[in-house]
Amino acid sequence: MNRFDRLKYFAVIGCLLLLPLSLYAQNAMPETVEFSIPKNIFFTGEKVWIRASAYQNEKPSSSQVLYAELLNRENQSVYLSKFLLEKGELFHFLEIPKDIPSDHYLLRVFTRISPLVDLDKGLKQQFVTIFNPKTPPAIAEDHPGFFENLPKSDTDLSLSKPLAKAGEELSIRSNAFKESTKLFVKVYNPYLKKSEALSSSSIYAGQAQGEFLPELFGPIVAAQIDPRTVDTTKVYFLSVHGMESALYTDRPDEKGKLYFDIGGLKHWDFMIAQADQNGDMLDFEFLSPAVRTEFASGFSFPELKISPNDQPFLQDLLISSGVQTFYTEKYEQEPIPVVTGFVADRTFLLDDYTRFESVETVIKEYVPMVSVRARQGKKEFRSVNEFGNTFTGNPLMLVDGMPVFDSDQLAAFNPKNFEKLEVLSRVFYLNDQRYEGVMSFSSYQSNVGGFPLPTNAFFRQTPGIQVPVQLEQETFGGSSINRGDFRSVLFWSNDPKASKLNGDALNLKIPDLSLPFEVELWENGEVIRRAYFRVQSPD
Repeated sequence: MNRFDRLKYFAVIGCLLLLPLSLYAQNAMPETVEFSIPKNIFFTGEKVWIRASAYQNEKPSSSQVLYAELLNRENQSVYLSKFLLEKGELFHFLEIPKDIPSDHYLLRVFTRISPLVDLDKGLKQQFVTIFNPKTPPAIAEDHPGFFENLPKSDTDLSLSKPLAKAGEELSIRSNAFKESTKLFVKVYNPYLKKSEALSSSSIYAGQAQGEFLPELFGPIVAAQIDPRTVDTTKVYFLSVHGMESALYTDRPDEKGKLYFDIGGLKHWDFMIAQADQNGDMLDFEFLSPAVRTEFASGFSFPELKISPNDQPFLQDLLISSGVQTFYTEKYEQEPIPVVTGFVADRTFLLDDYTRFESVETVIKEYVPMVSVRARQGKKEFRSVNEFGNTFTGNPLMLVDGMPVFDSDQLAAFNPKNFEKLEVLSRVFYLNDQRYEGVMSFSSYQSNVGGFPLPTNAFFRQTPGIQVPVQLEQETFGGSSINRGDFRSVLFWSNDPKASKLNGDALNLKIPDLSLPFEVELWENGEVIRRAYFRVQSPD
């Protein structure tokens, strides 16, 4: 974060401190969230490509994070992922969990604050159907087959043939093609009658519940301490680990709330929370960034049932779910210092030295500005400052940003997976905490190098923010596919690589799947035309 961004950040925080959050939320500018996915029927483990946006008064939202969530019929969140907004836009994918049962789910998209300011504009959702081969849905034994009968096509959305063969070209024509319309050509989902978005005011009772936490620079990790046992003087540490690692601290407020502003850090795989000196964490819990809502009394999920005759269609759909899309991340991974403002007096690349089997021996042999002492039978470290004086307490000890409070355990640990050691031999302040030097180890994989998790630490496996991606080729058009064409989406206007709708016709290549397909023409968020065709079974 540069100097200008920091000044802007503290100015915003100052405003929040001066105003009650409820008043600030009431006066905040609404965020309009929109999203699009290419189809609405999937298998577990499949990628759901999504294009989404968040705007305020037709300008990119100040929020930097967008969330996508899957909600089941019991109003339980079964999936939540966070994405980096770039000028109010994102193009990425969700990866459906492999352990959820077959059913309809509500896919919804929002920022941390958008549903709290304006529920209808800030929380958008639609139904999706997800199949898990290991936990299939109920079977309607007497049903002739949900894929047997297709709805009637609109006459002014014409297809060159209602029955196409694999490898052939299909021509789609309409006088409604124009720059503002969006075209979807996708596998037909007979289990859902509605593919459009559902308005929040029609399916939820009351307002969304949650804390008003604007994420202006990146994710904010919120946590809760039991208010009955909260100690507002106690320091809590949060270290995040992965391709990038960083350390954050906070003290709880009177209600037991903790907030760790992750900022621009993107690539991490897990988080470790600790209390100072490895204190008790039984009253600690992470809080979800998702808002809480209750379904309206008249709202319910449609029931998912399949027919025995659906098996060949679902088998083809399962094959289609394995189609790979090639993409690259838009930004290179840029590691940042483990502790903001920590500039080492000296760095030791451990591969340059003979490897010893304990940190204690490494320090004694190679690190003159740190000494090892025994006190009451346990090993401790002491930094030696520039005047040759020895401090009286342990330095701040870190492994990939994770604080270590047991110096005896660190001294005995085998550093074979540690790549380097950075040492600061002066007083160091981490926020308002004073430390007599810093001793920071970094592992090769930024995964704490096998160092044991502190006994009272709170561990959570959670990925960092998903950064924008770029497709390497047209994803759904099929123009570059010569064989093994198993696409279930043939055209999606929101694919960044998709060709534009020029003139009154679009030609598409038919895949090697014996499935019915649906053509939808959208304008202003509503379907204005529909047509259907089948792909003939190969001989």
